[in-house]
Amino acid sequence: MTQPPRTDPRLARDVAKHLDRRRMRRRVVVWTALLAAVIAASMYLTCGHGFGLGGAGEGPGEGPGSARPLTGPRRCTVRVAATGITVDGKAMSRSQAVAACKAAGGADVLVTGDAREGEWKALKAALESAVTDIVVHEPPHGR
Repeated sequence: MTQPPRTDPRLARDVAKHLDRRRMRRRVVVWTALLAAVIAASMYLTCGHGFGLGGAGEGPGEGPGSARPLTGPRRCTVRVAATGITVDGKAMSRSQAVAACKAAGGADVLVTGDAREGEWKALKAALESAVTDIVVHEPPHGR
């Protein structure tokens, strides 16, 4: 009778370890690729269309570009207090303040708590008739 060949127990263990390592390596590669695809898709959706590569924009890409102002339009700053009216830090009369703000095209008005109400209402009426863009900062009433 023929006896079956004897197998080495170490050989079977080594083959099992090798197969297990290959399976784990394959899992790591698949999960890494899937994670990279999810990150790339989220970057594509949140950072605009494309990754900035390829130069698919309009025009040759030369020239000065589009210049835009760093600040908004010029506005005068008016402060109404008990001591009087100041425009950009200089004391002025009501008519001078209105003329300065009309030339600037807009006014930011700060009314302090100790300002005379009649003076403020007269200045407000004059500014509204002369200047179209007025922003008023008044103190809260009742304090």
